[in-house]
Amino acid sequence: MLNFETEQKVFQIGNVKLGGQPGENPIVMVGSVFYTNHEALLDEKTGKFDKALIEKELNEFAEIIEDTKMQGIVDVIGGYPEALVKECEFVADIVDYPFLVDGLNDSSRIPAMGRLKEIGLLDRAILNSIDKATTEENLEKLREINVKNAVLLTFGNRYIFPKQKLKFLKEILIPKAQKAGIENFLVDTAVLDLPSISINFETTHMIKRELGLPTGFSPANSIYGWEFIKKYGESARCGAIASLMTYSAAAASDFILYGPIKYAKCVIPAVSLISGVNSYYRKRVLRKQISERGPLKVIF
Repeated sequence: MLNFETEQKVFQIGNVKLGGQPGENPIVMVGSVFYTNHEALLDEKTGKFDKALIEKELNEFAEIIEDTKMQGIVDVIGGYPEALVKECEFVADIVDYPFLVDGLNDSSRIPAMGRLKEIGLLDRAILNSIDKATTEENLEKLREINVKNAVLLTFGNRYIFPKQKLKFLKEILIPKAQKAGIENFLVDTAVLDLPSISINFETTHMIKRELGLPTGFSPANSIYGWEFIKKYGESARCGAIASLMTYSAAAASDFILYGPIKYAKCVIPAVSLISGVNSYYRKRVLRKQISERGPLKVIF
């Protein structure tokens, strides 16, 4: 069972605590809305969407998060600033979780962050992301907006393996975040494809072991696109999805981007089991403190 010697940082964003030792805080489950082919998204340019369907999916997500005593963040995806702001505002009205401002590039993300500041939602907004392409000019814009929360994405064709990703994070991404004035940064170890998720497992360990930062990754695209499992039907596919998310949890991930929010029922109870087991070990064996909120007290 994992217990890192390095002090683990915990960042509070809204009502969510990210980071810490395995089992200290519930794993944060991140569900996506307004993704490509989302039934609720009617016009990505204008931000027109089916409000009733989005509200239903958000409420189900919140219900499962509360029932399992896990933690939640909503990943709001959008390619156009005005649409992205409209979508973030709607999500923030329905649930009280933080949300990722997941624009396709800086030209959509950064203006959206500026507008979210104007309407009083910046404290719950998490820029997704600062990466290799983020320019000095855009770092200055983020500082001017006073953005405090961001994901650092360790993606690049020269940064494939764990030691390369750690070097990239230390030498490029963290200095960029510091220039931008970011205080709470979450590390996404950047999944390439389905079999290479083993690389993310080791990278997560390495970052937490050396830097103590809240770390996680997104197995979503790789598993939802896995054709082999589809011939066995939806129940088998749900099992495969849940198994990969629990593998991610076993990697000591502080957060998991699990994909479409509508799969909450398939994924979150399974991950709550791993989160609860970790908390049991931390409390009973290590005799360490765990969060007042967590699945250990409700799922067993």
